[in-house]
Amino acid sequence: MSLINRKLLARLTLLIGLSFTCNSALSSQINVQKISNTFLGHAYAEYQLGNKFQAVAMLMAADQLKRLGSDRQLGQLFLAQSLTELGLHNEAIKLYKQLAQRTHNKRNIKDIAWLELAKLYLQQGDYNAVLAAISNIKKSLNKKQTTDFKAAKSRALLETGKLNDALATLPRISDDSIWALYQIFNIGERLIDEHRNKNGAMILHHIGKLNNNTNKEILAIKDQANLVLGFSLLKMKQPNKARKYLERVRLQSHLSDIALLGMGWSYSSEDKQEQALVFWLELNSKTNRSTYGYEILLAVPYALVKAKAYNQAIQYYETAQKQIAIDTADMDEVKNKINSQVFAELISSNPEGETDWIGSWQKSSASAKNRLLPLLLDNPDFQATLMEYRALLRLKQHIHSLDVDINNLKKASRTQVPAGIPKLHIRQQQLDEQVQHTINEQFISLKQQALNILDRYQVQLNNYSKQIRFGIAQTIEDGTFKAEEGL
Repeated sequence: MSLINRKLLARLTLLIGLSFTCNSALSSQINVQKISNTFLGHAYAEYQLGNKFQAVAMLMAADQLKRLGSDRQLGQLFLAQSLTELGLHNEAIKLYKQLAQRTHNKRNIKDIAWLELAKLYLQQGDYNAVLAAISNIKKSLNKKQTTDFKAAKSRALLETGKLNDALATLPRISDDSIWALYQIFNIGERLIDEHRNKNGAMILHHIGKLNNNTNKEILAIKDQANLVLGFSLLKMKQPNKARKYLERVRLQSHLSDIALLGMGWSYSSEDKQEQALVFWLELNSKTNRSTYGYEILLAVPYALVKAKAYNQAIQYYETAQKQIAIDTADMDEVKNKINSQVFAELISSNPEGETDWIGSWQKSSASAKNRLLPLLLDNPDFQATLMEYRALLRLKQHIHSLDVDINNLKKASRTQVPAGIPKLHIRQQQLDEQVQHTINEQFISLKQQALNILDRYQVQLNNYSKQIRFGIAQTIEDGTFKAEEGL
């Protein structure tokens, strides 16, 4: 038996964590007391109320109509950061470049623009562009921005093969910046996984020990750090040390089941099968299947064989065999649902919800095979595409609300309607068509990914069936031999 694939685990935990960090702290970049322009003030107020696209629409219109006045640099910075949050990265990059390269712009505005450019390049995997952007910063950054600067540079240096320079640049591990903390986590995980570097373990250890037990995002990062460290120590055959970190993963965390799986392996590796079974039987009782769920089906009888409980082991093997046969057949039915309207309704439900829609998806009466849905949600590629798809749905909703903002601009111009207003209406229609086209393409991609994932699981289940047949034969042979030995 092998441990859960740790590369998959790392990608999964990072993607889950990503859902907590999609919002950058724009308020830390905007000094409200310095805002003198009415349009910028109104847009900022809309942003604070959660109406992000309305804020973007107002800023874009006000900038196009040259109504930001002396606050134009600050307004464009705010606009670029809002575009980033909405996932319009190419538009944001264009605007950041303008802000960074415009010679008469204020130094602090240019430095922030270079830093945000570097962060976007990092997300795109263009590490040389990250280092180039960072080299233009003249150090007019605040404490949080400086932490981001060091984290971005350290990550880019590591990715370009400059390990020692990356370690030398690494910022102090703190909760000053959640974005930086995720980059530091990435660095620590990479050092362990690819470089076998002890500094990686130290980085993750210090992240897990951060004295912040109130911020949900930081708690999620701490859980991830402890989980990766625990599984790393299991692979290094240090189960006792591994447990110390796995026990720190919160029970209410979305990673708790994976930690429990690891706890079972830690005891099993010490031949403490009864203690391993405490964790594995609990996981085995859950009806929803996931990446680790099928491993449990084989882990339980494996531990029972080790404990010489041969009859029980065979019973669990046979139960697992039946369950796998049922799930293989059910996956065919799920594939049919993916090609029906049911799938579209499920993935499009409650588009404004960030995470709460998942619960309603899993409980929905529209899908008879809800227990198999986590198999899709566990897949990092599907998860990333789904996040983008749902972001596009939210974007489309906000585009429809542009009429209100455009009409507000008309009212603000008491004497005459500016010439740019009709152009804004045309731009709104163009955006709506472009977004709908992208939504349609993304939906096709999601359907194909879902079908491919289920195909791969069916192949995997077929392999598990073969392992189970071998396990049953081996258990019968071992049990018979032991019985003959006792005669």
